[in-house]
Amino acid sequence: MSVFSWKFLSLGHGLMGLMLAMAGVGIILTIERLLFFKQFSIDAAIFLDGIRNLVHNRKIGEAIDLCEREGSPVANVVRAALIGAGLPSPELTAHVKSAALLEIPRCEQRISPLRTIAKLAPILGLMGVVLAFFNAFRNLQNEGVSYSSSRIFSEEIMAATLLITVSLAISVFSNLAYNFLYGKVKEMVYQLEWVYNEILQIIFRGND
Repeated sequence: MSVFSWKFLSLGHGLMGLMLAMAGVGIILTIERLLFFKQFSIDAAIFLDGIRNLVHNRKIGEAIDLCEREGSPVANVVRAALIGAGLPSPELTAHVKSAALLEIPRCEQRISPLRTIAKLAPILGLMGVVLAFFNAFRNLQNEGVSYSSSRIFSEEIMAATLLITVSLAISVFSNLAYNFLYGKVKEMVYQLEWVYNEILQIIFRGND
């Protein structure tokens, strides 16, 4: 039975097709988030060293251009600090903190659906198993024990096994993907907190 056959997708009254669609969504979201973190993961220490040199040489415009070209969450926080460098210390601190907080949802977006898929897939698989057993015993009741009914019964049991196996596989994958990506988010948040403190120190020293 091919994975792409209509008979396979219709197992569990269409629940198999729904679960595979959920798996596809989960894979797409995971790939998109992995590409996001790959594109915008930078060495914050090296980046700030370059910004520090530019600020020290009074090249604020060049530093802002560098941040705009980089486009990462870290660079956006640094850019916000450089743009607000002329503000009083309390206002500058609040401005940079707001910029950092705005970047966190950008890192977290499209991760929560993975957790939803991980929780929903086993429930759908269990529903499919219940439906498969219901059909199997209903056929036995209607037709009695015969070669035909035994074949149908075994097919329903096989369908139930496939449904629960696929649902658990989807749940495991989604859980692993969610936990991995959530770890990436935490790393980014810690990096933003460090950059937030460092860029303020750079600007305050530059204004002395």
